[in-house]
Amino acid sequence: MITSNSNNYISDNVNNEGYFYTKLSNLLFDGKNLENTYDNNWFKIDSIPTKIEKVKPKTKINQRYELKEGYPESELTPKVVNCSDFDDNYDEVRGLYTFKYDEVEEGFEDVEFEVNVIEEVDGEFEMKQLQYTPKYNFLDKIQTHPKLLPLKPCKLSNEQSYKIIRDFVKNNINSKYAAITSDYYFCFTVKKKIELYEPRQYQVDINSGYKRRKPKYETRYQRSREVTVFEVAPKPYQSYTIVTPFEGASYEDLLVNIDTYLNDLITKINEPLIECECCKGTGVIIDGNN
Repeated sequence: MITSNSNNYISDNVNNEGYFYTKLSNLLFDGKNLENTYDNNWFKIDSIPTKIEKVKPKTKINQRYELKEGYPESELTPKVVNCSDFDDNYDEVRGLYTFKYDEVEEGFEDVEFEVNVIEEVDGEFEMKQLQYTPKYNFLDKIQTHPKLLPLKPCKLSNEQSYKIIRDFVKNNINSKYAAITSDYYFCFTVKKKIELYEPRQYQVDINSGYKRRKPKYETRYQRSREVTVFEVAPKPYQSYTIVTPFEGASYEDLLVNIDTYLNDLITKINEPLIECECCKGTGVIIDGNN
């Protein structure tokens, strides 16, 4: 068992040894069934059990042979025949009968058991299926049961951290205020769209793609400019910043740190900015209308 201030868990396959069929799901612990977890080898239990029981095999009573449907009942083929009479007197018509019986519940019987508490967690503990696969200190890995490793300090790899950041930004970026300009497994870049304090006019030759046509200019207006606000890579690549791997004092702390970082990052990326009119675009200010 693993015990804690919040939850207790029990298993008869503590070391997850290959193919294994647990016997615990068919037992009663202090009169109760165990609660399933995501791991078929582990169950949630209220407390260290004082009594374990199993159902006794059902007793077969009223064993008999009954005439199959569709066959006429007669003196030679009665509807019901006792087992003691059947073998001696009804061998020739055996195929006309079906063996039947009734079952009686016999209640429960005690099971001898021994509980080994492999860890008493001083605090809250809940056995969860992990979303990520973090790395642990070597000594913690050899001294701690795998189910308890989430309580130990851990960190993600560069590749894992990079993928988490990249996927989150792609799913949450506001295209009105920012744009992804590089999106590869080896680098990722986000640029801010900064609204100009006043549109800038420029000319475009709309016939530039046609050699035999005379130039025809069209006036257009630039209403925003782009500035790199975030760039990262999982390993050294050009001048990109190498991602800092996520880490935590425990798995739960790791999740908190990931959420905090991602929320702060996307807030920065999606913040609406406009050029400062007073300094003619040297600086930017937060768009008060948003």
